[in-house]
Amino acid sequence: MPVVLAVRLFFFSGGGSALTQPARTKTQLMRNPLRFRRLAFRVTLACIACLSVGCALAAESEAPFVKHTTPAPGVNPEPVLQLHVTLSDKVEVGRTDDGERFIVPITGGHFIGKGGIAGEVMPGGADWQVVRADGVKTITALYSIKTDDGQVIVVDNRGITWSEDDRVYKRTIPKFHAPAGKYEWLNKSLFVGTISSIKSPRAVVIRVYEVN
Repeated sequence: MPVVLAVRLFFFSGGGSALTQPARTKTQLMRNPLRFRRLAFRVTLACIACLSVGCALAAESEAPFVKHTTPAPGVNPEPVLQLHVTLSDKVEVGRTDDGERFIVPITGGHFIGKGGIAGEVMPGGADWQVVRADGVKTITALYSIKTDDGQVIVVDNRGITWSEDDRVYKRTIPKFHAPAGKYEWLNKSLFVGTISSIKSPRAVVIRVYEVN
């Protein structure tokens, strides 16, 4: 809309006619100072209109977010799963193209959770870790858990961890692949997780929270 108004103002002032008429030579314009001044005035007016349009568009781009009624997502304060995962010594891969790599084998463990779900952590999985150049460690843990009633659920848990001064940050985004049935609710929500380390015997405690 501001652009349309600027164009209309330019043509209303007569600037458009100067564009549609044959070009005048410098000598012709100098012979008619009044016409020269009118043309200069029209060009100046058009420039002012364009600057106004630019300011209006800049103001629109800096406008605040539009308010909406959709509530911000929250996290249920009670964990839906708690997993105690045992680990063996990490395997050092070394420096690669994306950072220093390690593999941490998963040897077993157990878990409990919402609705009475419980069972064991199956051995054979691992956590593939990368320490980036900025000091952040990325986590990619892939393993399986088996419920007491024999259902196998795949856990794909990814996240980051870093520490600075007295602050330690460890957060993951676990994703589950459960078979159809009583545990398929794990496939239908988003989750965030925390990690607590245990040094001896080596293990981690993972608490999983559902995003509302």
